[in-house]
Amino acid sequence: MTTVKIDEAIERYVNERKKNVRKVAESKFLSYTYLACGESDTETFMRRTRGLIRYYIDYLSVLENPLRGPQAGWLALMSIVFSFGIYMMGVDELREAGIFVTSGTVINGISLARAVIAKWVETSVMIAFYREIVELIDRTLPAEC
Repeated sequence: MTTVKIDEAIERYVNERKKNVRKVAESKFLSYTYLACGESDTETFMRRTRGLIRYYIDYLSVLENPLRGPQAGWLALMSIVFSFGIYMMGVDELREAGIFVTSGTVINGISLARAVIAKWVETSVMIAFYREIVELIDRTLPAEC
């Protein structure tokens, strides 16, 4: 039983969950678990899966902030360029250039905001799917695990 099999089981659950309801994805996850490791190693497989998913949840919770990573730098750069474009609009000789710079910055800012929101939503959905798997494993495994 390797991490590759665990990741494949998790990925299959997430892909199935995106297409179908929770019960269907859970049954396919459990059937894949039994097929992947055999009936004797199911408990160990589930424990390792739960541990790996908890790690993924912690990792994604850190990344859930949409302004971590390169997006924060781009936002800061766009605000500086936007401010410079506003300054340029105040100078008569640079008014046209200021309008172009400011409008381009606004368009790129909207594009960045859409990308950040899409990333944030995708991360939140993945965390929710991972929590569903942990709940399934907790229901399936005996209480002493």
